[in-house]
Amino acid sequence: MARPPKIAVLLDSHYDGTETSALQNFFPVRGFEVEFIGYLRGASQAVFFNNNNPSETITVTKDIGDVDLLEYTGLIAVGGYAMDMIRYEQIIEEGSDGRPVELPKASEFAIAALGDPEITVGTICHSLWVFTPDPSALAGRKVTCGHNIIYDVLNAGATLAYDTTYRQLAGSWVDGNLVTGRHPFAVQEFMQTYYDELVKKG
Repeated sequence: MARPPKIAVLLDSHYDGTETSALQNFFPVRGFEVEFIGYLRGASQAVFFNNNNPSETITVTKDIGDVDLLEYTGLIAVGGYAMDMIRYEQIIEEGSDGRPVELPKASEFAIAALGDPEITVGTICHSLWVFTPDPSALAGRKVTCGHNIIYDVLNAGATLAYDTTYRQLAGSWVDGNLVTGRHPFAVQEFMQTYYDELVKKG
């Protein structure tokens, strides 16, 4: 059975408002519902703010712990510093040497989605950060991203896709069920590439 035409957008504060607005304008008119989700840390809702305009906010009422991935055909992690913020854990279990023995809950969630071939996962700019706590998540993947996190991405075992014509990272790139975008300025290219991948899956 085909999954509902529904895209979960993973959000936290310091999100890039260019991207959230673009996603809300692009996908619904093409038949895909967009639902914002987040790590609410036990609250019933959270109000997240735009990195570029803190007076602009989005209220999220769906926690990642309540998300059934079978109800979605896609997951998009937005850029800005949101995917750094969403990894924050006040208390995380530590091993005998003091190092964490578990991943941030948001990273576990995103990595589980990436491991489901029926879900098209999308990232823009900085949002690959959500995968980097697990060294195996991006290993062997070819991606594009914001230029200032290229070393984080390389250290996570991925390789980078370049646009040799313009001598910069590619505007968008597809590797299996992962669609990556370089920057908010390339969000239109990213969304079209992502949409094309959704359509291929029917």
